[in-house]
Amino acid sequence: MVFVALLPLLTALTGVLPSGQVQEGQTEVSQADRKAEQKHKQDVAEDVKLGNEIAEEVKKEIPTSDNKEYAARVERIGREIATIADHTIVKVLWGDPMLSSFDYQFTVLKGDDVNAFSLPGGHIYVYEGTLKFCESDDELAGVLAHEIAHAAFRHIATLRKEQSKLDVVNIPLILAAIFSKSQDAGNILIGADLLNRAVGSGWSVKAEEAADYGGLQFLLSSKYNPVGMLTFMERLAFQDRGQPSANYSILQTHPPTAERAHALMAHLKEHGIAIKRSEVTTSLRTQVLPGNDGTVELWFGKNKVYTFGGTDALTRADASARAVDDFFDAVPAIYEIRIQDQTKIVGQDRLLLEAAPEDGGDGIQKAALTLEVFKRILFDLNYRLWQNADRAIGSG
Repeated sequence: MVFVALLPLLTALTGVLPSGQVQEGQTEVSQADRKAEQKHKQDVAEDVKLGNEIAEEVKKEIPTSDNKEYAARVERIGREIATIADHTIVKVLWGDPMLSSFDYQFTVLKGDDVNAFSLPGGHIYVYEGTLKFCESDDELAGVLAHEIAHAAFRHIATLRKEQSKLDVVNIPLILAAIFSKSQDAGNILIGADLLNRAVGSGWSVKAEEAADYGGLQFLLSSKYNPVGMLTFMERLAFQDRGQPSANYSILQTHPPTAERAHALMAHLKEHGIAIKRSEVTTSLRTQVLPGNDGTVELWFGKNKVYTFGGTDALTRADASARAVDDFFDAVPAIYEIRIQDQTKIVGQDRLLLEAAPEDGGDGIQKAALTLEVFKRILFDLNYRLWQNADRAIGSG
């Protein structure tokens, strides 16, 4: 959607100046400190004014969702994180490092786009498609924390400073492309290469990484698992093959680069957060489901792994699910899983499951078939997840 994709550029060109800086090493409140603080208050007020003006245009252009459940969920999670952002000083990699508090407003927009965006002053927007795409509150919290960080760090103001040389005479052209239904206006804008110039400034890398790390820091003070921010990013970048095409507009405005993912994983490890994807997703988690005639089935994503039988089928399936989740969370290589003693599936020297007589059929054959299912899953994981890109890059 052209309107959403160009909001950062529009706001960058409409005149928000960066805040003053307090000199390092000062221990007393000086006149310069007071001026900087006053300047910052003025800048924050300008953010609010600008955000309110653009929010009125958003209201005209994009219908608000009628789904009250979605709205309540976004409001609940967003408000928790916004309260933390308003009262917590965090490390800012790019943007305004001074604490900026806003009266955050959360809106769910109608449409299946998987996208979210923020405006200066604390207006946060999420499309219905994003809520459908999120597999947990942790993932949705990651999306909201990222957008809140954009506003809290005043990224539009920072971009405005870095883009001060953009020709302001192009503003009418930008407005025409955004608000006109004419396809020609969009083509003229693309030809002018204004959007590329904005992205070329480093916005897409510096701002996104800063919002990732800022959002992660907000989540560390919340009840939500910040790994959800990573899994949301990964699933956007690597969709299951053969899935119906969807409109992932967020990929245009928030490109999930390998650098972003690697930086986020490094920050998670720095803060002692174990990357256990099974805790924040459903597609990367083992599920125990009822089968036929009292059996219990083990599934991973869309893959049926094994069927347990007998009186202790549920107990065995639950134990296997825990072991498989721990194994897959480590994203091991295919060679790290094997058959032991003909009927046991072992991963990294830990028993994942054992084919038993009560499960029916030939145990040796069932173990062999199950091993092939596991290998297909591991191949997919190694293809989809960022950390394994290192292996491909290193071997090239």
